[in-house]
Amino acid sequence: MDHSRYTETGVKLPIRPRAIAFDLDGTLLDYDGRLSDGVSDAVKLMDRSGLKVFLVTGRLQPSCEVFWRKFGLDTPMATCNGAHVGYPDQPPIFHSQLSDEVRRAVMDLERRHGLYVNYYVNNQVYSVSDTPDRDWYSTQFSPVALVDGLDDILAMELPTKILSIVKTEDNRRVTGLFADALGDKVNLTESNSRFIEILPPNADKAEGLRQLSRWSGIPPGDFVAVGDGLNDLPMLQAAGFSITFDSGDKRLVDHVDMVLPPLWEGGMDLLAKVVLGMTDSGRFLTPRSQRFFRK
Repeated sequence: MDHSRYTETGVKLPIRPRAIAFDLDGTLLDYDGRLSDGVSDAVKLMDRSGLKVFLVTGRLQPSCEVFWRKFGLDTPMATCNGAHVGYPDQPPIFHSQLSDEVRRAVMDLERRHGLYVNYYVNNQVYSVSDTPDRDWYSTQFSPVALVDGLDDILAMELPTKILSIVKTEDNRRVTGLFADALGDKVNLTESNSRFIEILPPNADKAEGLRQLSRWSGIPPGDFVAVGDGLNDLPMLQAAGFSITFDSGDKRLVDHVDMVLPPLWEGGMDLLAKVVLGMTDSGRFLTPRSQRFFRK
């Protein structure tokens, strides 16, 4: 890979990346979960060019694996927002689980407030609610197995992650319910305005990236991280260089180094050329990126 080429503005990428970590939904996939040929080709180009390519996603490993195989990757996946890192059908490199206390507290809120909740256990999603949200999630992301009651969930191993699906207008209220009940026993985040993510306190996408860094021997400072949602923020801050999109969560813009058009609208080809040092990067840099250029 040629890292010496300057861009049209005379500004090249301010780090020499050895690895790139991608979020999936809203980043490599559009908001309907579709993967374009252009995005797939660009991921494969970066992989062939010598970059280690990693997927870091809120999805379960089996759901992520579909795209991992399409890209032809041989790197471990960081799934459940970094709470699980590993390969299919192998013991995990890293795995963190929620406590029974947290599980029971979430169940109590689910009962009292009529919430829709998914429980992620052993790479399977379970719910007690047979609702349109369950059907939609099963179609869009991962099949959700319906169980008879919460006692069935209690009989299972501890969950890796819990997800509550809410209406956008209810997000703040329901997030407040979880925050008040769970406090510092969890890492509470969101991957979009409808998904409230409940994670173990030591799990987020930054931890996923650190685990991938240890596995690969590539320091986090040599990673480019790419994501569009608030749950991507820890990963974006942990990497040496961070990229989001003008279609993503606007709260990210002040915390990243570059803002590009959506990848499925031609941004992926542009991203590949920027990362590989083949085109103009200066016009997409944010004020935060100026830390690289200060003397």
